[in-house]
Amino acid sequence: MKTKNVVYIALFVLLFVACSKDDAPDQPNTQEETEEELNLDNLTGSWIRIASSLPSNDGMIVEMKDGQGKIVDKAGSTFGVGDIKWKDIKPEDQENYIYEELGSDAAYYSATMELREDDTLRISVGSSGAGNIQKWVREGEYTPIADAGPVETQELSCEIKEETVLKNGPAAVDYIVKCVLDVTAPLTIEPGVVIEFAENAGLGIYNEGTLNAVGTDNEPIVLRGNSDIKGWWRGVHIETQSVNNKLEHVTIEDAGSDYVYCCNQAASLFLKGAKIALKNVHLTNGKEIGLMASTGTQLESYSNITIDTHDSYPAEVNAEVLSDLDGMGSDYSGNDKDFINVTGAAINNPTTWYELNVPYLLPGKVLDVKSGLVIKAGTEIVFNENGGIGMYSDGFLTVDGNADAPVVMRGQSPVKGFWRGLYFETNSLNNKIDYLELSDTGSNYVYCCREKAAILFNSGKASISNSTLSNGKSYGIVAKDGFEFEEYTANTITTHDEPPLFIDPSVVRFLDGSTSSYTGNTKNYILIDGGKIKEETTISATDIPYRLTENKVLDITAALSVLPGVIMEFGSGSGLGVYDSGSFNAVGTAEKNIIFRGVENSVGYWRGIHTETNSINNIIDYAEISNAGSNYVYCCNDKSALYVKSGKMKVQNTLLANSGGCGIYVRAAATLEESNLNYSNNSSGDLCQD
Repeated sequence: MKTKNVVYIALFVLLFVACSKDDAPDQPNTQEETEEELNLDNLTGSWIRIASSLPSNDGMIVEMKDGQGKIVDKAGSTFGVGDIKWKDIKPEDQENYIYEELGSDAAYYSATMELREDDTLRISVGSSGAGNIQKWVREGEYTPIADAGPVETQELSCEIKEETVLKNGPAAVDYIVKCVLDVTAPLTIEPGVVIEFAENAGLGIYNEGTLNAVGTDNEPIVLRGNSDIKGWWRGVHIETQSVNNKLEHVTIEDAGSDYVYCCNQAASLFLKGAKIALKNVHLTNGKEIGLMASTGTQLESYSNITIDTHDSYPAEVNAEVLSDLDGMGSDYSGNDKDFINVTGAAINNPTTWYELNVPYLLPGKVLDVKSGLVIKAGTEIVFNENGGIGMYSDGFLTVDGNADAPVVMRGQSPVKGFWRGLYFETNSLNNKIDYLELSDTGSNYVYCCREKAAILFNSGKASISNSTLSNGKSYGIVAKDGFEFEEYTANTITTHDEPPLFIDPSVVRFLDGSTSSYTGNTKNYILIDGGKIKEETTISATDIPYRLTENKVLDITAALSVLPGVIMEFGSGSGLGVYDSGSFNAVGTAEKNIIFRGVENSVGYWRGIHTETNSINNIIDYAEISNAGSNYVYCCNDKSALYVKSGKMKVQNTLLANSGGCGIYVRAAATLEESNLNYSNNSSGDLCQD
């Protein structure tokens, strides 16, 4: 360094001359004042700030003259031209100085300067505020380089209040953060930048802050701990809604020590109602959750996200935000809890859940669906204990599976009754379930105080086809009065502790007969609640019997047709009555009789069949009526298996047995046409007439 060498020579000469003049004792010793003068001369000239812990102020120019530094170019700072930036400068030795530094708050702080052999000036301010570490070079000897970054690691301050760009320099680590860095102004991180975080440090974006970190495939941006320990630093927290929030080709690692701001969930990347675009982001080596996206978060774009090696879930996402995920385009495997943990109590906006390479995990409570929820083929949903989904108001559920990729809903543990099930009471044609595999349900009702079931259709409309319901603690499907199936076909309901179906009589007409399967349950029958058949209805044979609940009469006021092979069982004290506009047509075949019997094979177990209409369709053929005659169907008629009070009835090729009264009782006002009848063990006779 040319200037400094000249100073050294001059100083040596002065010292030598002063020491050789023994005959001049009155000569003053000017060593100290000369040293100070020469040292301050070293600082004379214009200096430009090229790097600091407050990058927005880089580019400032200070003119050093007469022992003080005056700002001549304020760059991006809030200082004014002419402000005294450095004052009261005093040398400590040939290279080090102490002085007073003007801060952005207009106060002066104790500081040190070091003039290094490379003719750079290094400043350290005795304050923890922004810009406390600085590097300066002589203006005439510095040529700005486009996109130049720090040549050595720079410590960032704890606040960024002005628009700031962090540049990529030759240093292996460009910046270090030793606190929670609060960003309340636009922050841009350029490709290739590496930022390390000290223990328990973090990065938070709020108020007017934005984070634009767009790397490239060759120059990714890396945010990591200065130790590669899981949970070494807090992570990144963003809660601003700006189109300028972008993370592309960014890696965040070693995070999750704690929340960035109280009292949120610890996560590598926490999005608190933020608007942001994420692309080619890798979250790795985290102590807690990888990605946290709370309610109100808007993922403007989302693709190719990899989250691995976290001690908790790869992601915890609000139910509505799940629509923004890119399905199988991202990878969430390789974490301790390989689920997408779903949060939120309700879906109030149209939402779609796509197949991922890990299951969704729903909480142990009911998710209220008051808008549309579409679940795409291949999606797997796992429920915490006592969880469930309920559709009401304007809500609907579309399960869009297929034969190769069914939708799966199951309990976190494969235990009967682990979670509640599904509930419908909306009139939407979008209530469609196709290729659903649903298991482990029936822990409790979804909404008080309905029956426990894998699926309860309380009212409205829905379709279900090609679906399997299994391992349930209660009913498979419950369908109440006022509900209608738009389609019901090829379903399997098995391994339930209660009947596979518990339905109102009005729903029977929608069943598809033998196309569906109901075997393998603890109670292998379709349970029909007492009530009315008010619409034309056909009952088709299934692989298990139908059963009417105890002490209920099934009122038929419309045309009822019972097809060959149907078995109808009647609980104690139950019965069937046809009146008003009703008709009763039960025509079997020689190969497939129709059977009406009691739940127990005993005399007089159930009431029987009562008819009083004049329809020509009142026909019983190739049938068996047994165990009836416990009491009248309607007061106060005689007990019989078949009671024809009035109108017409044709009975042929039929067995009437074990009646607690007559086999058939025909009143005077009725017309009975009968042939080829068989009777057995009827208590009051076979054919009784007035």
